[in-house]
Amino acid sequence: MILIKNASYFIDNKLCKNDILINGKKIIKIAKGIESLDYYTLIDASNFFLTPGLIDVHVHTREPGYEYKEDISSVSKAALKGGVTTICSMANLSPVPDNVESFLKINQLIKEKSKIKIHQMCAATKELTSDELVDFKALKEAGARFISNDGYGIQNKITMKNIINEVKVNDLLISVHLETNSIKKDGMIQKSKFSKINNIKHFSYKSEYKQLKRDIKLLKENSCKYHVGHLTSAKTLRLIKKYKNKLNITCEVNPNHLLLNVNNFQDNSGLYKINPPIRTLKDQKALLKGLKEGTIDCIATDHAPHQNDEKFIEFKKANFGMIGIEFSFSILYTKLVKNKIITLNKLVELMHYNPNKIFNLKENSIAENQIANLVLWNLNEKYYLDENTIVSKSKNTPFLGEELFGKNKYTIVEGNIKWKDD
Repeated sequence: MILIKNASYFIDNKLCKNDILINGKKIIKIAKGIESLDYYTLIDASNFFLTPGLIDVHVHTREPGYEYKEDISSVSKAALKGGVTTICSMANLSPVPDNVESFLKINQLIKEKSKIKIHQMCAATKELTSDELVDFKALKEAGARFISNDGYGIQNKITMKNIINEVKVNDLLISVHLETNSIKKDGMIQKSKFSKINNIKHFSYKSEYKQLKRDIKLLKENSCKYHVGHLTSAKTLRLIKKYKNKLNITCEVNPNHLLLNVNNFQDNSGLYKINPPIRTLKDQKALLKGLKEGTIDCIATDHAPHQNDEKFIEFKKANFGMIGIEFSFSILYTKLVKNKIITLNKLVELMHYNPNKIFNLKENSIAENQIANLVLWNLNEKYYLDENTIVSKSKNTPFLGEELFGKNKYTIVEGNIKWKDD
């Protein structure tokens, strides 16, 4: 049994302070002054802040197929360090989970290796890049709940129309990667002084915006659970704001687009290269405003591990992607909460309660008889993001060396301490 003494946390937007007693997998009692018995594992949380386990609905686990970048075990460790106890894994694996057999094999790997809860997403089309639809019904019967061709926009209108219908009929959710190939072509970056100086081909926000505009027309005819992954631009955000209450549209933003704009690029480094790209200061400000106003529903990292020789090189030659799952809460607390851009309560809402509701994950709140997936943070403890202490297999983030606050001290999963900061 675990007794957490003097834990501060939010319930219904109110800051509470209580003791929390855990027995087995569940929280069995919440009260003030619970007596500590000799056989309890005691955690003094007087200087800590308690949250439910965080949820990240956009993660590249890389297994099977790309284990040299990351694997289920290493991403689990990174997640636990970052206070994340539930993730959704993208389908750009090898083999792609575009059929029941590969989906079930990946789920078996997850069962054997994961220390957290991983929901494996399935592809919408065969091999992600084709126009041949997967068997949605069979995948649903095998346990699939979420669909995504992340990394590839669906180019064909009829294909997307049919996908939307299958997602609706089978009561699934689709997380879309908005990208128009005729606009992107071989572009890598937002147009900027940086792209001009380094002679890097660029592409505009219209790649994202145009595909959303097409999809909204389709959703007006036949609406489904439609979630926009890694939103980047002000104009796309305005379109979502216009239709999110009329259609079943939700959206996420990742920390990289919230905290960076193309003017922040310090040198010709592949660490800044992600897809969709980091955009303008105007777009960054719009995303922060959308976060505060509630147009943006949740934050997800798009954790995309790559090895050093794929990222610590010049921009043109690098792979797209950044890591982030193990420090997302800390960096957002440091940059947004401490600077009073959003509240701490809002951050927890964006990283747990909202994704939990949108994806219908049925994860726990902090209440009696709930599963004990909990995280204790020292919000005042400072640390530096150090390549040598990152537990992910990959180190590809431009935030290396940043001074951060909000250190994870304990991650509890189903009543067991799975991460402790020693």
